[in-house]
Amino acid sequence: MRKFPVLLLALALVLCSAYVPDRASSASISGTDVFGHVVNETGAPFPGVEIRVVNTTKPTTSFTVVSDQNGNYTMPSNFFAGTYNVTASLVNHTANITYTNVLVKSGQAVRLNFTMQEVLCKLTGFVTNGTTPIYGATVTLINEQRSYSNVSINPLGKYEISKVQPGTYTVVASKVGYYSSDPMPPVVLVRNETKNIDFVLQEQPAELGGRVEYDGRGLKGVTVKLTSTLFTAETVTDENGNYTFSQVPSGSYTIIFSKESFLSRSLSVGLTPFEVRELDVEMSYDNANNTQTFLLGLDLAHSLMIIGLTVSIMVLVVGIYVNYKIRRKPELLDRDDSEKE
Repeated sequence: MRKFPVLLLALALVLCSAYVPDRASSASISGTDVFGHVVNETGAPFPGVEIRVVNTTKPTTSFTVVSDQNGNYTMPSNFFAGTYNVTASLVNHTANITYTNVLVKSGQAVRLNFTMQEVLCKLTGFVTNGTTPIYGATVTLINEQRSYSNVSINPLGKYEISKVQPGTYTVVASKVGYYSSDPMPPVVLVRNETKNIDFVLQEQPAELGGRVEYDGRGLKGVTVKLTSTLFTAETVTDENGNYTFSQVPSGSYTIIFSKESFLSRSLSVGLTPFEVRELDVEMSYDNANNTQTFLLGLDLAHSLMIIGLTVSIMVLVVGIYVNYKIRRKPELLDRDDSEKE
């Protein structure tokens, strides 16, 4: 009878030694895992993405799985605790993140999600008129299946069209007030390529002119300045008060008229392609900062100078005339003396 318990104990030890779970079974039982969800740029599940988990202390030890139809993945049953680098890959795609030195403890399940982006093409460059950047120009890529576009921006007129599918495209740049870019050979874009194309656009010019007046007469010497964000021109009115700006790019402008002793005037004007605009302006004298005008548009000081000079000339002329008369008829002087006596 004493041998029976001993035999039972021996049998139990044999059975326990016979069932020693391997690493895979222990991982499955312990719940040690790396799992997650893979989506595309729109957030939709992304199947078929390869997830590779590499042990950092034993680089030859790695686990590879593929996301299922719902975009989910999980490690195989033989996965074990450790520190890992985790990556996601798919042909012609790139993951938004790579996880490094991820510590997975025994019995711990670590969630690592990925967003996959397709590796596409990019077109970039600058739009100018040859010397000055042009912003707001639309650059368009187009073929039979697709169309992409973007606009050039300040301060350098740079544009960028991203996420373009590989293929052959026609490219054109355009903006109101400019001729469209010259025809060019079709552009071939290769996956993961950034191609640079610069454009030079020629203006469709407008013309602006007119007459500056004061008191109904043309005013000479008025400075006329025409400005916009990317264009500035300046001229001076001629002797008749006329001014002209030619070869002006269409757009919105501020035009300023200024002359010493006169109130400056500032106006807004819009010019369309090939427009010929006439803009006449009446200037006003700056009474607040200048003495009242008296003669010929001159202030008091200059008017008095003119009056003084005129009076002096008149006195001189009268003196010369009287002297002349006396020389010809001296008796006039004698008659005057006799009358006094």
